[in-house]
Amino acid sequence: MSTTFASRTYAAAFVTTFTTLVRAAAERTASVAKIMVNRWMAKQLCDFTDHELADIGLTRYDLRVALDGPLHADPSLRLAAIARGNSANMSSAVLRRAESVNYTPLVRGREE
Repeated sequence: MSTTFASRTYAAAFVTTFTTLVRAAAERTASVAKIMVNRWMAKQLCDFTDHELADIGLTRYDLRVALDGPLHADPSLRLAAIARGNSANMSSAVLRRAESVNYTPLVRGREE
C-alpha cells in the first residue's frame, strides 16, 4: 500500500513540475513574441515624418536610442518613457513661457 502511495506522490510531483515548466516556457515564448512585435512596430515609426513624430512627442534620435537597445529589451516601453519625459519637459517650457507673457484683454471696456 505504501508503494502505491509513494508512486502516486512521485507522479503527482512530476506532473506539477512538468506543468510548471511548460507554463514558464509558454510565458517566456509569449513575452519574446510580444517584444518582437513591439520592436517591429517601433521600426514602423521610422517611416513617420519629423512632424508626425513630434506630434507623439518623439524625435528620430529617440527612435535610434530605443531601437539600439538590446534585443531582449522592449523598445516600446523605452519610447513611452521618452515621450512622457519629452511631454513633461514641453509642458513646463510652455508654462514658463505663458507666465512670462503679459496678457492684455482683447476687448477693451470698462476697467473694474
